[in-house]
Amino acid sequence: MADRLAQRLGQSVIVENKPGANGMIAASAVAGADPDGYTILSTMSSIVQNVSLHKSPSYKMSDLLPLAPLGRLPIAFIVPKTLGVTTLRDFVEKARSSPKPLSYGTYGLGSSAHIIGEVLMKNTGIKLLQVPYRGEAPALTAILAGEVDSAFVSVGGAVAQRENALTLAIANPARMKRYADIPTFDEAGFPVLGLTGFSGFFAPAAVPKPVADRLNRELREIVALPDVNSKLLDLGFEDMSDIADFAGFVDDEVKRWASVIHEFNISI
Repeated sequence: MADRLAQRLGQSVIVENKPGANGMIAASAVAGADPDGYTILSTMSSIVQNVSLHKSPSYKMSDLLPLAPLGRLPIAFIVPKTLGVTTLRDFVEKARSSPKPLSYGTYGLGSSAHIIGEVLMKNTGIKLLQVPYRGEAPALTAILAGEVDSAFVSVGGAVAQRENALTLAIANPARMKRYADIPTFDEAGFPVLGLTGFSGFFAPAAVPKPVADRLNRELREIVALPDVNSKLLDLGFEDMSDIADFAGFVDDEVKRWASVIHEFNISI
């Protein structure tokens, strides 16, 4: 995305990774940046979850302007092949009969992975031990090393490890077009409210409308390019070009995740 945006804008686009606090560090940095359109945020569902998970989040949603969607981002539930289960039902039964809680890795406290794991536990009555990592890569490494019994990761990350890990289900309302062989949690018999993540771009709230409109147009056109779109599908994204009103979508996501977080009493 950065390379294509640089070509279209005629200037360098520098990617600066700001990990930590479930995305709050990055979001806060952009929320407080000069609203000139030169600093934008690429982030995931954590942007809308943090405001309900934390009593005093370091930013408000009103500090940020939704620019354009990148894609829906379903979450996959994987286990190492050495665990000896082949279906989600097998895993649930193993968790119920285990003398000590099985573990599940996540890419951070308060992440979609954490929240979906909590929903799975409440809906099945099983007990799992969450092991939060600083990102998806170490969570995948932990699965391969046998440090955890399961993990929630991106579909792209899960598929890349098919030789050593099984993907039991995805958190998504329906099967994915690119990976139609993977069942949803609902199909596997253990619903998790059809929860799925998303990724998108934001700017400081006071960015002038003409600047925001230009960025919106450029970002949407880049995502729609055949080679870019194909790469995103390979990585486990789903198309979001049907979302014309991204700001309205974000508002709905704030309410949806807040409802789940409060209903299941999830905190960090």
